[in-house]
Parts: sequence; structure tokens; C-alpha cells
Amino acid sequence: MSRARTDQAEGLRRLIDRSGLQVVSISADGSGQAGAIVNLAGALAELGRDVLMLDEQPGARSITGALGLKPRFDLRDVISGRRELDDMIVNGPAGIRVLSLAHCKGLISELSEHEQRRLVERFGRLNVPVDTLLVESTSGHANSLLSCCEGVREVVVLAGGGAKEITAGYALIKRLNNELARHEFHVVVSNVANEDMARAIVTNMAAVARRYLRVSLDFIGHVPPDEKLQHAARLGLPVVAAFPAAAAAASFRGLAHAIAAWPRGEDGSGGFGDIMGRVISSNNQRAAAA
Repeated sequence: MSRARTDQAEGLRRLIDRSGLQVVSISADGSGQAGAIVNLAGALAELGRDVLMLDEQPGARSITGALGLKPRFDLRDVISGRRELDDMIVNGPAGIRVLSLAHCKGLISELSEHEQRRLVERFGRLNVPVDTLLVESTSGHANSLLSCCEGVREVVVLAGGGAKEITAGYALIKRLNNELARHEFHVVVSNVANEDMARAIVTNMAAVARRYLRVSLDFIGHVPPDEKLQHAARLGLPVVAAFPAAAAAASFRGLAHAIAAWPRGEDGSGGFGDIMGRVISSNNQRAAAA
């Protein structure tokens, strides 16, 4: 098939596929979370997904910081009408995009009901194609706009392979279970040599979680130790783009395939405006309860 016909077929697929957004929250206890999201986004984009990463963290450890990006506009520009939401989105490498919502939690709470409705409308007019939202979250609803929103369909927990990291990963699952009332989590184990070791770790964690938390854990893959990950991070690139043949790149491709197979939102109920409407509603409810 020629490139022109391929592009036409891809465009037709996008027109036909009107299913809702796939919203995935990525949680980790410790550093490296932003890098993992960037690498996963790169692998999903390589599959042809239109990926948008929602970045709630400020500073160098944020997703934008990991990629060396600097957003030119923020939510204040959108609320004031000076800019559209599209202008907030920053194009990153390898076909991935970032929307920074750092410092937005308090700002949204201060808006009037009319301003909040107008903001949701602006989110609904997003012109950038998006079928997958990756949300960074470590602390549940205490510090996150998005992690507690019911629009987040799937929660992925990143756990390390060492004894302390396994304990920290289980503690994170317990905390998220308490804060978000989640009873199903997907688990990725990093820094382990092979899948059998990673699967054994999750099997043991799952037995404890099922007994004491009534939580089920789903093993979806592992990431081996690979110096190419650090090298790609220094370049500000996903490892699949910087080092396509690296072992870590293969692992992130496997994770991307697993995530791409998960169901997405129902037609008409999972648009970006709808998701952000739920975010604002959830944020208001927490503010009122506090």
C-alpha cells in the first residue's frame, strides 16, 4: 500500500473510531515516574496512538522537565480567553504531547460556577487528536486533580524489584486503595532481569493484597535494568525513539501493546470535556468536604 493510501486509511480509521478516551493513571513511590510515563507514551505513539500526558507536577522532576520542555501558556490564559486549550499543549519528541496542569488545583477551586462551566466547554473544544491520556499520580486524591476522578479507568502501579521497593510498592497500593476505593490495579515491575522474576514478585504481592486488602493485582510486564534508559533520559527522548533495539525499548513496547488492548470509554461519554468536567466536580466535592 502506498504512503498516500496508508495515510488515507489511517484518517478513515480515526473518523470511524469514535470510542471514548482511554485514561490511564501511572503511580509510583519514588523517582523515575515521569521517565516511565514518557517511555510508555513513546511506545504507545509508536503504535499509532494519539497520546497526551497530563502533567500535574512542577519543576525538574515533572514530565515537561524530563523532556526539557517549557510550556508557553497556562490555564489562566485559557480562563481569561486569551488562549485556547490547544495553545497549552506542548509537542514533545516522537509524536507525544504534554498538557501541564501544574499549579491548577487551587486555581480551579477559585473559579465561579459559570467560569468552571466555560472552562469545561473549552476542554471540550480541544482540536488536538487524543485517544489516550496518561495521568501522573503518586498521592491519590490528597494532591492530585485527576487520580480520583471516575474518568480514570485504569491504574498502573510501578514497583521495583528489591525488597525495600517491593514493600514500598505494596504500601502504595494500600494507600491508593484507601484513598481511591480502587480494588483492581495493574502492576509493572522495574529493574528485574526477566519476566519470571517479575511475575513471581507480583504473584506474592497479589496473595497478600487479596488477603488483607481484598484487592486484585494484574501483572502486565517488567522493565529490565538497562543503561540505555538513563542515556535516553539525558537526551530527553523516549527509549523507543533513542535506542529502538534496547531491551528496555522492547519492554515498553510490550506494555504499550497490553494497554492498547484495554477497553476505552463508551461512545459519547468519554470526551476530553467530559473527563475534565468530572475532574472539576470531584475537586469541588473534595474542597467542600475539607
